[in-house]
Amino acid sequence: KNLNPKKHKIYYLNKNFKLKKQFLADIESDLRLFDQILKELKLLKLLENDPKLAELVEKVKKILKQKSSCKEPKRKIVIFSEYTDTVNYLAPKLQKEFKNRVLVVAGDLSKKKVAAINRNFDASFPKQEDNYDILLTTDKLSEGFNLNRAGMVINYDIPWNPVRVIQRLGRINRISKKVFEELYLVNFFPTEKGASLVKSREIAANKMFLIHNVLGEDAKIFGPDEQPTPAKLYQRIQQNPEELEEVSFFTKVFKIYQKIKREHPEIIERLKKAPPRVKTAKKFKEDELLVFVKKGRLYVYWAKYTKDGKNKIKVSSLEGVFDRIKCSPNEKSLNWNTGQFWQAYEEVKVFKEIRQLPINEQSLEGKALNNLKYLLSQIPKREIKGLMPYLAFLRTLREDILDYGTLASYTLRRIKDFKIDSEEEVAATAQELEELKKRLGGENYLEKEKQKIKNLDKEIIVAVENKIQI
Repeated sequence: KNLNPKKHKIYYLNKNFKLKKQFLADIESDLRLFDQILKELKLLKLLENDPKLAELVEKVKKILKQKSSCKEPKRKIVIFSEYTDTVNYLAPKLQKEFKNRVLVVAGDLSKKKVAAINRNFDASFPKQEDNYDILLTTDKLSEGFNLNRAGMVINYDIPWNPVRVIQRLGRINRISKKVFEELYLVNFFPTEKGASLVKSREIAANKMFLIHNVLGEDAKIFGPDEQPTPAKLYQRIQQNPEELEEVSFFTKVFKIYQKIKREHPEIIERLKKAPPRVKTAKKFKEDELLVFVKKGRLYVYWAKYTKDGKNKIKVSSLEGVFDRIKCSPNEKSLNWNTGQFWQAYEEVKVFKEIRQLPINEQSLEGKALNNLKYLLSQIPKREIKGLMPYLAFLRTLREDILDYGTLASYTLRRIKDFKIDSEEEVAATAQELEELKKRLGGENYLEKEKQKIKNLDKEIIVAVENKIQI
C-alpha cells in the first residue's frame, strides 16, 4: 500500500529465501483469519452493548450527584486507562453522557491542556476553575501532577505493574494539601472467565502483597483485605545500609558480640590470653565435632559421629553451623569423648588439605562470584575488546572470593552489579574495574595477602564437640 509509518519496517524477500512461497501463503492465511475474527466480533455488537462502560457511567453519575459536606468541595473524579485506544473509545461516550464536563488526555498534552488540568484539578493552583468534573487520561498523568481536587481514582483497567496503580492514587493523595477526609480508589477487574485467562488481578495483587510487606503502603490498593503498613518504609530507611544487604549474618553475629562485650567483658579479656589451639565440649542434641581453622580466612569442618566409627566430614560455613555452637555465657563445659574426638580430629586434619569453601549463591559473595564466572565466560566468547585486558584481574577477584575472602561488602556489591549487555555498560564496567584495581593495589594485589598468610607463625584452631547428655 506504499505506507511506511515510523514504527513499521519493510522486509524484502530475495530469491535465496527457499520458503518464500510458504511464507507468503502463511501471511495470507493469517490475514484471512483476522478478517474472520473481526467479522465475528462485529456480529457481537460489543461497542453498542458494553456493560463495563454502562457500569462506569451509572456509578459516576451517582457519585457526582452526591452532596458534599459543608467542609469539603465537590468531589471530582480521575479515570485512568493504560491504553490510548481505550481513552479514545471512552471519550466521546463520556462527553455525551456528562455534557462536555470531561477533560480528556490521550496522547496529546499541550500547554493549554496542562493549564486546564491545573486550574480544574490542582487544589494549590492560584487560578481555580470548575469547567470539568471528570479527567479521563492514560498514565501520561500518573506522575508529576497534583489532582487533589478529585477525591476518587477509577482504574478502568489494572496494569501488570501495581506501582502504576500506586502512582495513579498518588495524584490525589497529596501531602502538600489535604482536601478530602476520605479518598476512594475504584478498580475494574476482569470477569471470572476473563481473569482465568488473563490473571491480571492475581499477578498485580501478588506483586502488591510484596510491596506491602517489603516497603509498606499507606492505602488499600486492590481490596479491603489488604493491610497497609506505612511504618515499614520508615523502618527500612532508618536502617543501616549494611543491614539491608541480602546477607545479614555478619550484623547478627556482630550484635551478639557487642552484647557479650557489654554484659560480660571478662570473656573478651580471657579471649586475648587464649592459646592458638582450643578444644571444648558442650551439651547438644547430636554427637559431632566442629573444627574452625583460621589462617587468613576461616574454614569450618563438620564431623558427624557414627556408631560404626566412620565419621562423616564436610566443609561448612560459620553461618551454617552457628546455631550448633551458640551457648549462654554461663554454660558449663563437658568432658570430651576422648576416643571419638581424637579420631575425628585427625580425620579433619587430613580432610582440611582439600579446602573448598562452599559459598551460598544467594549471599553477596555468591552473587559476586556468579557474575565473575559469567563475565569470564562471555568476555572471550564475545571478544569484548574493552574488557579483554581485565581478564587476569577478574580471575584474581574470583580466586580471592573462593579462597581468601579479603574483599569488603562494598567491593562485592560493585562486582555483583557489573554488566556487559550494551556498549555503555561495557564502558562503565571497564571504568569500575580500573578504579577497583587501583584501590586494591594493582592487578596482583592478592599476592601480598598470600605472602602474609605464609608468614603467619600460627594457625588458630578451635574445636567444639557437641554431646548428647543422657
